[in-house]
Amino acid sequence: MRVNVYAEEITNRVELVEKDGHTGVRFYLELPVTMPGGVGVKQVSGPFKHHPGDDDSAAVTFWGKQALYRALATALTLLDERFASRGHGVTKRGENSYYKDGEAYVYDAASQTFLPLVVK
Repeated sequence: MRVNVYAEEITNRVELVEKDGHTGVRFYLELPVTMPGGVGVKQVSGPFKHHPGDDDSAAVTFWGKQALYRALATALTLLDERFASRGHGVTKRGENSYYKDGEAYVYDAASQTFLPLVVK
């Protein structure tokens, strides 16, 4: 299955959710709407609420444990590298972090080796 979420739908409204001992990361979405304005039209977006306490906003939730953490960390690393290579001033996250083949490692200065990243 493929899910496409476009930049204009993405918000900074993100939360951790738990259910039956599992942790998820929920990203809320807002669909932009074109509204007639005083001069021309304008784009607006916001949460979908019928009344206070009734939030029917769209959201995408990713569930997982260590695999989810590694996948999100890998995605951030790829974005950091892409934007840094294009001169956007983004630096790589954590100088001791290393990602290879979808696995996350942390550099241990004492042993001078890379250790697998374990999230508990």
